[in-house]
Amino acid sequence: MVIVTVNFTFEQQRWSHDFEVDKNSSIAQVKDAMLKPKGTQQDLDSFELQLLGRRVPDFEQVTEDCAFDFLYLGVNQGTEKAQIDRQDEARWGELQKPQHEAATRATGSRSSPAPEPKKEEAFYTAKPAPRPAGATGKGTASLAKRWEVVGGSDKGGILVREGQSTSSKQLQDRLSTGAVVQQLAVHGERLNYLRLSGTGPETGWVSLTISGKELLVEKKPSADEMLTLEQALSLQEDLMAGYGRTDFQQALAQIIQEHPEKSGHLFHKKRNDLFLTVQSVVLPRYGFEGTPKGVMQMMQAYGPHGQVPEVAWNNSELNKLLQF
Repeated sequence: MVIVTVNFTFEQQRWSHDFEVDKNSSIAQVKDAMLKPKGTQQDLDSFELQLLGRRVPDFEQVTEDCAFDFLYLGVNQGTEKAQIDRQDEARWGELQKPQHEAATRATGSRSSPAPEPKKEEAFYTAKPAPRPAGATGKGTASLAKRWEVVGGSDKGGILVREGQSTSSKQLQDRLSTGAVVQQLAVHGERLNYLRLSGTGPETGWVSLTISGKELLVEKKPSADEMLTLEQALSLQEDLMAGYGRTDFQQALAQIIQEHPEKSGHLFHKKRNDLFLTVQSVVLPRYGFEGTPKGVMQMMQAYGPHGQVPEVAWNNSELNKLLQF
């Protein structure tokens, strides 16, 4: 038997529940256990279990204690995703292999031959998915800074000039209040922009403040805007490189040796602290904080790419490196 921990979040509250299932149970069987004593197929399809921000297919198998995040989809979206899982099951045979090849240890007995000299421990080597067309570059560039116009509501917007100088030619139209612009350059309190929404000149120079009053405020990107597919794949590859280092794998093996049951507060703290040694270096390259909060933001940002086969493959490789 294995223990599957499911994390639930609702209205900023978070809790978890453990479910005991047979080893090598499918995700569909785990979901069925969550709905006991009785749940319909429609009930099963209406939610998904996620790992690192992506859907875990219903046919993927659980080989050891692990943890997933619960996400309610609703009947329509859930049924569509379940149908995709059933269609893709044949091509995802690789994901049904054990997620972790347990390290074998020689045990002596009276009938056993003399032990061979100890060999250097071999760790799993991850293989990133081949890049799809249109996402072949190294996408580490973060999203360009965006601003929202908050001033000029009583005048139909804010003044726009052709050049950086406040004495350069004033354009006829104003940049409307509520418009969102992309930063092209900034010099002191002067912003050169490209308009993304709203009305007014497509490009020009505006003042960020006037007489101490803000005319534009920085607009933080949503989770969906944080990662392009190219960036998502690059981030996964960078994490693979960090998690695949010998020193990282040795440290992870030591933690598991100290906590073979892979459970308990101390085990999870040690393991998460170790994960963060890599995440704190990689995540800031892609605009996320190198903190547990940044990890959660990254997982949310992967949402739009959760059904991309290459992203799912890379997540499976990451799971093997982390011995989930």
